[in-house]
Amino acid sequence: MYAPYPYLGEATINSLDMNATTDFSIVLWQGASFYVALQAYDSEGQNSELSNIVFLQIQDRGADYRLYWRTVSKEISDSAFTSNAFLYDLMPNLADCFAGTLNESAQQRLLQAFNQTRELHQLTSITYNHGSDFQVQQASLIQRSNNFLTHTPSTSSTCYSDAGFNGSNSSNLHLGGSNSDPADDLIGFIDDAFNVSDIAGIGHRRALLNPFLQITSYGQVLGASAVKVFDFSTDSETAAEDIPDFVAFPYLRYPHVFFSDKTSNRKTPWNLSIIEDKSSIWANQHHYFANAKLSVTRKDNSQLISVADIHIDTRGSGVPNNFSWTVTNWEYDTWYSVLISNINYRSGETGRIQYDVFIDYKNIIDILFPLEAGDQQNGTVIQGTLFDTNDKDSFQLDLEGNVTFSGKSQFSNMAFYIAVYDADKQLLEAKDEAFTLDLPAGEYTLIISNCANQSCYSQAKNYSVRFN
Repeated sequence: MYAPYPYLGEATINSLDMNATTDFSIVLWQGASFYVALQAYDSEGQNSELSNIVFLQIQDRGADYRLYWRTVSKEISDSAFTSNAFLYDLMPNLADCFAGTLNESAQQRLLQAFNQTRELHQLTSITYNHGSDFQVQQASLIQRSNNFLTHTPSTSSTCYSDAGFNGSNSSNLHLGGSNSDPADDLIGFIDDAFNVSDIAGIGHRRALLNPFLQITSYGQVLGASAVKVFDFSTDSETAAEDIPDFVAFPYLRYPHVFFSDKTSNRKTPWNLSIIEDKSSIWANQHHYFANAKLSVTRKDNSQLISVADIHIDTRGSGVPNNFSWTVTNWEYDTWYSVLISNINYRSGETGRIQYDVFIDYKNIIDILFPLEAGDQQNGTVIQGTLFDTNDKDSFQLDLEGNVTFSGKSQFSNMAFYIAVYDADKQLLEAKDEAFTLDLPAGEYTLIISNCANQSCYSQAKNYSVRFN
């Protein structure tokens, strides 16, 4: 006998007659959760008591998931896909208001990250639409040329065009200081902690995780980028059976790269949208959460976790209903249960939605960076060279007690960062000046780099680091 988790009453209890067999196999999806019990019977119809009830949950997304997110996060950290050669077939020229053309590889890198992210939510894959390439490239040109973000650029804007206006008005927009990795653009939009207009509304995320979305286009001009999410010249429909009952972020096991809480002073909102009507996106514009109650519970000790910044809206950014909040002091690699109750459905019923969350860090992050010739450790002294902004050197050390880390280069200040990670890959400290840590005995990873805490030194340098 079995029943799905969360348990919704006797009508959800099912049974499977095994006859005389004692084993069977079945493929379950990630996050599948059931209560299971056994009962024996004989040829005379006599039944045993039910066995103990066992809770079964598929918590692993599999090797392909780990490989993709581990690889892409390392590539982003290494700026492996930000070169002009990778991004452009024809280079942009701002002086001539020439947007250039993107390389097919750059467009496909965006699309792959897009679909890998949608897969985390059991959403259908989308396809690439070259018919809107000119729009999104012109939109990116306007943002870059004027050095600001707007979905409605004025006709007086530098490098204005009607195509650029249409692309700006129908796309998620990003503006960075230099070329960006298309996959990193996608991740930033899903995170949405740096949304300059309305963080709680998480409009970029909702537009990308729209179950009704079928196609996209991507443009970039020197770090200004656009991902088109609606108003396409061709229409297509998602089959009702491919649309889930809700879209939640984060959901089940989820890569840590989508969260800003631990790496900046921004908080990444969590959220939920409901799809009650699978035939039309606008049929879901309803105040589902007007009286909703929310709890986030740590599963290993049943501790209630504080939530804040609760927000509801029915705006049309993707599915037109949204319940969002932030979670205080969540931890990596820890299972949480999210429960939203007292949901008011359009049908008149009152319901609840419960799901689990695990922000996946240790399985994804890679903190081992290769050493070049001359990078070496001699006792308590490490010496080497940082050749550029992206260069990082890793050293694994056995440490214990009060340890002081200090460094010097050819510059008057350190002009580089020392970062210390513990055996669980948790960052303990990252500074560009001397610091001391009280460390339990164990193995630690020391990373020496030009960048940390969203700030960088640009010069190449020879460094010397001492720890004692």
